[in-house]
Amino acid sequence: MKRTVKYMFRSHAVVTDITGNTPRCRSRLPYAQTERIDIKEGNIISQHYSHILFFLEVLEVYIHTDLQADYLMEDTSLFLFMMLEGNILFQKSDGTHIAEAKENICYATYNRQGTYSFSLPAGRHRLCYIIPRNEWVTKNIRYYPRLEPFLQQMEQNNLAFGHMPSCRIEKGMERSLDKLFERTVIKDKDLEAVLLRDAKRVLYHYQMAVEKKMTARAYLIKEYMDQNYSDPNLTNKALMDKFYISERTLIDTFKDEFGETPHRYLINLRMKEAKRLLQIEKKTPTEVSVLVGYDNFRSFRTQFVKTFGFPPSEYR
Repeated sequence: MKRTVKYMFRSHAVVTDITGNTPRCRSRLPYAQTERIDIKEGNIISQHYSHILFFLEVLEVYIHTDLQADYLMEDTSLFLFMMLEGNILFQKSDGTHIAEAKENICYATYNRQGTYSFSLPAGRHRLCYIIPRNEWVTKNIRYYPRLEPFLQQMEQNNLAFGHMPSCRIEKGMERSLDKLFERTVIKDKDLEAVLLRDAKRVLYHYQMAVEKKMTARAYLIKEYMDQNYSDPNLTNKALMDKFYISERTLIDTFKDEFGETPHRYLINLRMKEAKRLLQIEKKTPTEVSVLVGYDNFRSFRTQFVKTFGFPPSEYR
């Protein structure tokens, strides 16, 4: 696979090919092409490898001041992103928040073609990503069933990016990554076959971590809300009764995972669906208010204006 990510630094960057002369790194890929990138904030060691079915890159960053930079996605790509050390913040070019990845966290994500930004605080950071060929993932989707709806989302909507749940990098994935990083041409006669096996194991461990997480209470609550947002009686009290939890536990559990309360999530979900019904399905505002769970049109209109700055009758 070709490399689809191009880094664009805001200060002068000197890129030196140091393949075969890689400095001491926490993660070392003997088979990879290696580059040293010197910028005013410090330096970056990039090790990357193009397999026929995936692209792999490991970055080790050493910076003495905060770094803000950009990257160009030349093609829409699915990533398995792993923050091994440190933390990073991703944004759209207009400053819209995408995600923050902290140490020892992994998640699947996609970016559509375009320019994005990232920032790193001063210090040491180590990150890795695998971009599998979409056709290969689709062909083997029975092994990664949690990825299937995510791939469909990537192919069917026009959102600039998407995310699956963030999971901790557990021992199984750590061991698989270590094997993937340390393979050598001498030891393994068919290097590409062995690397593919290692990459599959990394994806499998993420699949297992997601499966475990999405059966946890916070995700069951979210799934219930996604399926029942049109019910005007869907309230915190209804969720408390459904899941046998106190209101404090409900709010804390949900907010810890998704960064907002169940009530705020429900409002945003209803407003997002209201926009779609008005714009795509050409429903009337009165019809939409019922379809997204409001039994009082005035309440729906007030929330729509509060969210978007104009009434639903003007959103056509």
